[in-house]
Amino acid sequence: MPENIASQQQSAKHLAARAVMAYRAGFPITLLSVASSSERTSGIVCDWKGQRDSFHSDAKLLGRAFAFIYIGSIVDQGISDPISDELHKELISDMSSALEARQTAVDWGVVASVTDTNPFAHTGYKLAFRLLRTDQPLIEALTRELTSQRTIEGDALRKWLEDNAGPFNFEELEASTTY
Repeated sequence: MPENIASQQQSAKHLAARAVMAYRAGFPITLLSVASSSERTSGIVCDWKGQRDSFHSDAKLLGRAFAFIYIGSIVDQGISDPISDELHKELISDMSSALEARQTAVDWGVVASVTDTNPFAHTGYKLAFRLLRTDQPLIEALTRELTSQRTIEGDALRKWLEDNAGPFNFEELEASTTY
């Protein structure tokens, strides 16, 4: 498989997992792209912080945010080939997003310091792992779609997910005690 196709597929799967998590968590996505160009970079655009008023629970929102941030990295653990430069960029972006989520918890007054955010990160990791097991076929299908389309705008992505995602009770997944 040529390098650019393998690279694109690695990034597409990472981003597809993040998009499925965002969709299931109720976070709006405005862009999903593996097409890097001078006008657009590869990645996902999702404003999870903008959902604060509708969640009524900062703790729940933060747990879901960490799941959204971590799920791509969990998917990447299954890669046996060397990671591509594009995927490496996504991982760096994810690390930055995790630090931002930790700081947001402090800024919102949920915890006193960044070091107190580990329970939210742990909750997010467990939630991401559970969703990955449950929604693997949807993530694989979105990976194929993203690899084909290269860029999917928010409305088109939402429609695709509505058409392809089966019924799902996210609250039950959050309440589950299994990994």
